[in-house]
Amino acid sequence: MIRYSILFACLLLISCDSGDIYPEEKRIEEMKMSVNAVFHFENDEAFPQNYRIIWGAFVGTSPYPLVCEVVGKPTAKTWRAASLQTVPKGTTHMALALVEKNENKVKYVFKKFFPDNSSTEMNISETIDLATFERVQAQVFTPQCIQCHGAGGLAAGLDLTEGNAYSNLVGVPSNADNSPKNRVTKYNLQNSFLLDVLTTRPPTVTTNHTTLSTLDANDDVNLIRTWIMSENEE
Repeated sequence: MIRYSILFACLLLISCDSGDIYPEEKRIEEMKMSVNAVFHFENDEAFPQNYRIIWGAFVGTSPYPLVCEVVGKPTAKTWRAASLQTVPKGTTHMALALVEKNENKVKYVFKKFFPDNSSTEMNISETIDLATFERVQAQVFTPQCIQCHGAGGLAAGLDLTEGNAYSNLVGVPSNADNSPKNRVTKYNLQNSFLLDVLTTRPPTVTTNHTTLSTLDANDDVNLIRTWIMSENEE
């Protein structure tokens, strides 16, 4: 009886190893295509320190790249090159994207590019603005602020949900403080109460916003500063 039990256990182990119970994931075959890109970054003061910018191949709406290369911070406003010598089969698009360091999950896509499968090489030259309001929304407001300033309520009457945040910030007087400042005054950091809230703790603001950043407050605040001083609007 013991012999039969041991034999049965061995058969179970063999069936697991063969993939009958847990089938192997489909292998991604590589396309014989190289994709080369050079990028010039505007507003490079907003280049991230604790996020990463990658050049990667993606499929569909997945926030994770199939393969990618990290793009380093430019020096002296030079162009940065990135290339993938082989692209996985099934790739639907290439993208320059901001990702979380630990999970490699996309937080914001700067730009997408769609390869021609009939070609063996793709060459791209592109200027990328690092301080768009869309990035501020994706990196800061949506993941960190709308719990209190959006669907979860409108603290201080401020709506930071996508599509509403800009009109609730720029040129709007602060309702949470006796300060004469606007929530955001374009091209004027000293007259932007949003920065006061994120970098200090004004006595009339009950919640400490300086510790709310989920990754790095300096990165988030630096991005907002750069956007305020940039030519970018909504």
